[in-house]
Amino acid sequence: MTILAAFLLGLLTGARTFMALALVSGYALFLSPDTLIAPFAWLGEWWAFLPLAILAGLELWGDKQPRTPSRTQTGGLLARLISASVAGAAIGGLLPAMAGILGAAAGTYGCAYLRGWLASRFDSDFKAALTEDALAITGPLAVLVLIV
Repeated sequence: MTILAAFLLGLLTGARTFMALALVSGYALFLSPDTLIAPFAWLGEWWAFLPLAILAGLELWGDKQPRTPSRTQTGGLLARLISASVAGAAIGGLLPAMAGILGAAAGTYGCAYLRGWLASRFDSDFKAALTEDALAITGPLAVLVLIV
């Protein structure tokens, strides 16, 4: 189940780079410290959670700015792969880290497609972005509560 959870967290990292990792950190800090394996227990500390939460919040704002580069460009893709691998490793080690990377690769392109499709349906990229925000926040929470 941990590998599935890591894959899903990675998939959702495709929507917002830092959200799943920030939620893993916050979940460990506030609700379940036993969620993280020992080498990653530091993610459940305030000093780790606060910058991740700030980055996740800034990303929610930055995503809607007209000059924000595509998530499929090298920098955005690498950031998603790294973030998802850390989230996966934190909940289960090496195999979940690899599952997180695979999920992030699929999620980066899948969420970009979903965003475009939603934008065409809503006739608004902003509405599509808000819908994607909701997915990026509620999805990892559901994974953490229901699977981890």
